[in-house]
Amino acid sequence: MLDFSFGELFVIGGVALVALGPERLPRVARTFGQWVGKAQGYISDVRSEIDREIHLSELRQLGEEARQNALNIQESIRGAVTDAQNELHSAASQINNAASQAMAPVTGRNSGWMGGGSPPPPPMHFSRRYRPRPTIDDVARELERLKRQVALPDVAPGGRNTKFARRARVNRVRIRR
Repeated sequence: MLDFSFGELFVIGGVALVALGPERLPRVARTFGQWVGKAQGYISDVRSEIDREIHLSELRQLGEEARQNALNIQESIRGAVTDAQNELHSAASQINNAASQAMAPVTGRNSGWMGGGSPPPPPMHFSRRYRPRPTIDDVARELERLKRQVALPDVAPGGRNTKFARRARVNRVRIRR
C-alpha cells in the first residue's frame, strides 16, 4: 500500500512524539491504528465484492452458453422429429394409396355390408396396461387418516415443551441470562 522504510517510520514517530507529547501519543497511535484497521477492512470488503461480481459474471456467462447449447440441441431435435414425421406421413399416404387401389375391385362389387358383403369389424377395446397411481391429495388424506387412527400427537419442531428445562425432575422455568 504505502512504501515506508523503517528509518522513515522512526522519523515520523519522533516528530509525533515531539508534536503531541508523551501523554497523548499512545491515544493518537491507538486511534490511528483503528483507522488503518477500518481502512483495511473496507478495502478487503471491496476486493471481495469485486471478486464475487467477477465470479457471478462468469457464472452468468456459463449459464447463457448452456442455455444457448440447449436451444441448439432442441432445434436440432425438432428438425429431426419434423423430418421423421414427414417421412411417416408420406409412407402412410403411399400405403393408403396402395391399399385403396388394391381394394377398388372388391368394393366395386359390394357397395356396403348391407348388400351382402361382410359386416364391419367390431370395435376394439383394449384393457389398461397400467394402474393409475394416487394423487398427492389422496396421499395427504390417507396420511391424515392414518395419523388420526394411530392418534399420534402433533409434535412441535423443538420437540417437547421448551418452556421447561430439559432434564429437570420438576418443571422449573428456565433462567435465561
